[in-house]
Amino acid sequence: MGVTNDLRAQPASAMLIMADAGYKRPVEALCAGFTKTTGVVVQRSYGNLQQIFAQAKASGGVDVLVGDAEFINKAQNLQLPRRIILGQGILALAWRHQLSVPANLAGTPGVRDLLATAQWSVAMPNPQQAIYGNAARQLLQAQGLWGGVQDRLKVVGTVPQVSAYLTSGDVDVGFVNLTEALAVKDQLGGFILLAASLLAWALVFGFKRPGSPMQLRQIWV
Repeated sequence: MGVTNDLRAQPASAMLIMADAGYKRPVEALCAGFTKTTGVVVQRSYGNLQQIFAQAKASGGVDVLVGDAEFINKAQNLQLPRRIILGQGILALAWRHQLSVPANLAGTPGVRDLLATAQWSVAMPNPQQAIYGNAARQLLQAQGLWGGVQDRLKVVGTVPQVSAYLTSGDVDVGFVNLTEALAVKDQLGGFILLAASLLAWALVFGFKRPGSPMQLRQIWV
């Protein structure tokens, strides 16, 4: 999945926010509330953060960048001087409808139980590009499970793509975040939370783009 929206067509007076696709649902809610309160239109663009960094550099700037703090630290040359920690992202492992799973699954033991069936396919976001893909890989490596899933692992671009495969029944289990799991819970068989994999996600301000509305710095906060 690439970055959505054509940034070249955005009016200079609009506020530009870019976010990792895994945070699309909360960012959409945040933008809707902001526009309702201020009347200011917010242009949004989503993708994996490597795509976003490249697009932001090509477009000449970004007003707000939302993503995992570790990834944002890599956003060099984007002139993002101010950071606000918004909350914690929580990794989840979900499974499709009608998959016969063990009862009372929880935490990393639940991950082991879900991945114990060699016939079950596993999906995850790209660990090289996506926040939750990186978190999932770290978890699997720490538990000694990474090598055992390679022959049945489907790597996709973003969390919403994993969600789409799960809800369509095209994969058996998949790593998403809590926000995505809650949004599609009626289309899933279930999910478990991996509280040990908390990820800080940050709101970072730039306001370096020509025509960017400087007064929005305080309004957004």
